[in-house]
Amino acid sequence: MSHTTILDRWADHVERDGRAPAVSTPEREWSRGELAAHAAGLRARLAEDGALGPVLIACAEPVPVIATILACAATGRTFAPVDIRQPEARWAALLEDLRPSAVVTDRAGGDALGPHHALLADTRVIDAGTVEPGRWRATDWQGLDVPDAGYVYFTSGTTGRPKGIKGSLQAVEHFLDWETGEFGVTEGARVSLLTSPGFDAFLRDALVPLRSGGSVRAAGPGAVPVAASLAEWLEEQRIEVLHCVPTVFRTLRAAGLTPDSLPELKAVLLAGEPVRSADVAWWRGLFGDGKALVNLYGPSETTMTKVFRRLGAEDAEAETVPAGLPLPGVDVRVLAAGAPVTGAIGEIEIHTPFPLGGYLDGRAGGFTGTHAYRTGDLGRLRPDGVLEVLGRRDQQVKVNGVRVELGEIEDTLRRHPGVRDVCAAAVAEADADPALVAYVVADDSLTDQQLRAHAETRLAPGSRPALYIRLTAIPRTLNGKADRRALPMPSTVRAAATEDGPGNDTEARIAAVWCELLHLSAVGRHDDFTLLGGDSLAIARLLDRLRSMFGVDVPLRTFVDDPTVSGLAAAVTSRSSR
Repeated sequence: MSHTTILDRWADHVERDGRAPAVSTPEREWSRGELAAHAAGLRARLAEDGALGPVLIACAEPVPVIATILACAATGRTFAPVDIRQPEARWAALLEDLRPSAVVTDRAGGDALGPHHALLADTRVIDAGTVEPGRWRATDWQGLDVPDAGYVYFTSGTTGRPKGIKGSLQAVEHFLDWETGEFGVTEGARVSLLTSPGFDAFLRDALVPLRSGGSVRAAGPGAVPVAASLAEWLEEQRIEVLHCVPTVFRTLRAAGLTPDSLPELKAVLLAGEPVRSADVAWWRGLFGDGKALVNLYGPSETTMTKVFRRLGAEDAEAETVPAGLPLPGVDVRVLAAGAPVTGAIGEIEIHTPFPLGGYLDGRAGGFTGTHAYRTGDLGRLRPDGVLEVLGRRDQQVKVNGVRVELGEIEDTLRRHPGVRDVCAAAVAEADADPALVAYVVADDSLTDQQLRAHAETRLAPGSRPALYIRLTAIPRTLNGKADRRALPMPSTVRAAATEDGPGNDTEARIAAVWCELLHLSAVGRHDDFTLLGGDSLAIARLLDRLRSMFGVDVPLRTFVDDPTVSGLAAAVTSRSSR
C-alpha cells in the first residue's frame, strides 16, 4: 500500500471529468479541475525557494487547506494544519516546535498570525488567495517517487504546551482504503465536512470523497449546524456519509426526524466520544438497518480509526456500547500488569501495520515500538474479540470530541494571582453530554469574566472551561488528592444561587430552553448564557430552538450583544411583530 495512492486515485478522477464537483462550501462549488489548478499553483509557489521543511497551514476556509495538503503530498513535504482560533501563547509554542519553512494562509489565518511576525522572520508566508491557478497534468501527480513526509497535528499537552503528533500518508491511505471499501463510497458520493482543519479527522472528511471520486460538502468555518439546521443541511446537500462526534449527532433528536427523513443518507460514522445505547435505540427506531450507525475508535497517535462497529439491535440495550473489532492489519490488546488479558480491564494497546511517527519533540510517551502505542484508555476485550472502551487511566478527557488535559487547565488557572486552588473536571449531568467545569477557590474580587479572559489567552478553544464554580475549598481524599467524586454538580450550585426569575411568558419559555440545554434547574432573566456554560454548540442549539418555538431567526450578532433571557425575549418579540 503506497502513500502516493491517494494522489493516484484523485488524479484519475480529475482526468476523467474535471468539471465534476470536488468541494462545496457555503460560498461556491469547486470543480475537480478548479481544485486541481489551485493545488498546482500552490505546489509551484512552495517549490520556488527549493526548501523542503514543514509547511504550516493556517487557513479558516477548507479549500486552501485541502489544496495545500495535496501539494505537500506531491512534493514530499510535511504539512501541519492548525485551527486558527489559537491563543497567542499556543501560536508561539507551535511555531517554535514546528519551525516551518513556509506558511500558507487565507485572510483569516493571516490576521491570526499577525502578532507573530517576529517568529516568522525567516519563513515564507504564502497568501492562498493570491496564488494563480497552475497548469495541471495528471502525469505530474501520478506514480510519484517522493518521500512520505506525512503530517503533524497539535493536541493538548499536560504541561500546557501543544503536543505535536507525527503521522504518515501511508497510515492515512490504510484508513481511506478501508472506509471507502467498507461503506461503498464511490464515484459521486457526497461526504460531510464538519471538522476544523486543526484536527486529523479533517483528513478523513476531505480525502475519503476526493480519493473515491465524490465531493466534499463543507458546512463552512464557524459554528457547526445542529438540530433542525443540521437536518436541513444534510437534506439540501444530499449527504450520503456523515462523519461527526456523538454530541452533534444527538442534536438531530430535536429535529423532528421521521422514517422518511434524510433520504440520501446511507451511513453515520461517530468518533471522538462514547456512543450511548440510547443513541442506537433512537436511530434504529427511526431507520432500522436502512442507515448504518457506526462507532469508530482510535487515537490521533495511530492515525484516526483503528477499531469499528456497525451498531445493531443488541447495542441499543447494552450497558456499554462496544468500540468493535480492529481494522484489517491492526491488532488490539488489553494489558494488565504488562501482559495481554481477555475479559479483564486493562490498558488498551494498538499495533498497526505501518510505522508510527511518534511525537514531534521525540518523547516516547505511550509509544512502545515503531508499530505500537499504549493509549492510556482503559478497556476490556470480550471473548469474541470485541473491544469495550471504559475510560482513562490519567486526567485526559474528551469533550465534544476534543482531547483535553485537565492538568493543563488547572496549571493555567493556578497562574492567575487571584486563584488559590482549582480542580478541573468533565462533568455530565443526568442524560447530558460532558462539559468542562473549573471548580475554583479564589479571591472575592476575581470575576468569572476575568477568569475567562485569562483562559482565552492561554488555552485552546476546546480546552477552556464552559463553567466556573466557586468553592470555599476543593474536596480532597485522605492522601491529599482532589476528590472529583465529591465535587458538587453545577445544577445544584446554580439552583441555590438563582435570583430574579423570568418576567413574562416569553422569558419563561426561553428560560426553560436554557435549563434544558445547560442542565440547570433555574436561571435568572439577566444571566449570561456563556457564563453559565453555553459553548458554541449550545448557542447553535439555542438559536435553532428559538426558531422552532417562535418562528423567528435571532441572528448570532444579536445574541452576542445581549446573551441573556431578557435580551433574547426582546429580540424574539421585536422580530415577531414585524
